[in-house]
Order: sequence, then C-alpha cells, then structure tokens
Amino acid sequence: MAVERVRCPCRANPECKLCGGSNYYDYEVGPRGWLPFACPTCGGSRVMPGAADAPPRQCVTCRGEGSIDPGYPPQIETTGGFLRMIWRVFFGG
Repeated sequence: MAVERVRCPCRANPECKLCGGSNYYDYEVGPRGWLPFACPTCGGSRVMPGAADAPPRQCVTCRGEGSIDPGYPPQIETTGGFLRMIWRVFFGG
C-alpha cells in the first residue's frame, strides 16, 4: 500500500507525539481504506498527560476527540480578503 503525508490537526505544536511538531505525519492506507486511530499524544483519554497537581487540559493533537481521522484532515485556513474575493469571481472556488 501507499504511504501518504497527511496534515496533522495539532497545527505544528511541538508537544504532539503524532508529527513531532512538523505539521505532517505519514499514514499507510490499509486494505480497508482510511481508518481513524487512537490519538498517540493522549492515548485516547482526550486530555494531555501531565503533572498530578496541574488541572487537566484538552489534548493538542485530537482537540478532545480521542481519535485521529486521516480521511478528514484539517483544511488550510485562508484569510479571505479582497484578493481572495477577486480570485473567486474570475476563477471560481
């Protein structure tokens, strides 16, 4: 099967164990296609592992979902603006 580079939902956070802060991770598509998997940063618990005395905080990788779905990676955020509006008028999108 082919190995694909997928955008990580952590937005290049160095605390992420999935991409290590590089913003992309490698995913090998299996025979059943793109399947969700447990978040490696929080282990599926939805909160960041940390000190016992610190309050729990939401996982930076899965954003509190507990799993990563490589079939639906986060989209690149566009700022919009005047140039984007003109681009859409002439070229669609």
